[in-house]
Amino acid sequence: MSTIAFDESEWRPALLKAMSPPHNPSISSGYEALTRGVAVWVEPDRALVRVEGPKAARLLGGLLSADVEALRPGDAALSFVLTPKGRPLAIPTVVRLEDSILLDVSRAALPGLLDHFGTYLPPRFAPVTVLEDAVRISLLGPGATEVATGLALAGDSPRAARDPQEGGGVDFYLSDDGPDREAIEHAALAAGGAVASPADYEVWRIELGIPRFGIDITADNLPQETGLVPRAVSFEKGCYTGQEVVARIHYRGHVNRHLRGIRRVEPSSAQSPAWPIESGTEITREGRVVGVLTSSCNSPRFGSIGLAYLRRELVTGDVVVAASDPSSTWLVGDTPFTL
Repeated sequence: MSTIAFDESEWRPALLKAMSPPHNPSISSGYEALTRGVAVWVEPDRALVRVEGPKAARLLGGLLSADVEALRPGDAALSFVLTPKGRPLAIPTVVRLEDSILLDVSRAALPGLLDHFGTYLPPRFAPVTVLEDAVRISLLGPGATEVATGLALAGDSPRAARDPQEGGGVDFYLSDDGPDREAIEHAALAAGGAVASPADYEVWRIELGIPRFGIDITADNLPQETGLVPRAVSFEKGCYTGQEVVARIHYRGHVNRHLRGIRRVEPSSAQSPAWPIESGTEITREGRVVGVLTSSCNSPRFGSIGLAYLRRELVTGDVVVAASDPSSTWLVGDTPFTL
């Protein structure tokens, strides 16, 4: 492919101005609720794993990057589960319950996680159960916490506040067919909210820069490439599997790429491939491959956007090109995307 030359000083001001598309009145009610109100979201990708026993927290502490033993009932924390070489096997949300620990994990990671636990977690001291009849239901959006605060559920289902960098809101863990699910949906609808569709959620999570395991994060990545280390790794706790690699990069080195946002600022030609662009598409700058696209969508607020692993020397405002769509130009930026 031929190299495309850019004189950035001539067109960057106009492109930056173009990065603020007007509000799209045709957006769905689910997306509107996620961004402006309160939305119900039932994540089909999640699996719930319970670890029990008096030694569960201590034993999990040797396998998870978060400080599990420091959690109190009702607390939640993001964590890596790593191979000895420091590669992600899973990135669960760890919820501390009164009598056990709940791991909220991507289904794509479940087989590898169970195999890992089968090797390193003695079932005699910390039995592991996959909760097949349980589900995570979330209230998301600016009004989610207020709706959740006034919500009384019939059972004693655990709930956990979501990290603000995960969009805020509240996650509920409950029986898939119980009355509490209906109560949560009713409360959101009564507050003027809506039920988000998978398409709504996908756009929303890319806008926020929330990586999805198996798509944006795989065993090919190092934790520091993902941007999740500040939230998912404790450098004060004891040893855990993969710690040596994480600590060595943290204290002595760096990684060569990071998960960043990119935003299209020049329309594709009629001959360009349909959007979204396929995951795995190479990203180039001045003819040189500088990264790879992992997720992309058409955002009602931000236009065509994506998440990509890009070389660490790229900075906000740098111009890149998707190899499958060379007629378009993109700007590198941070997430969450902003107007």
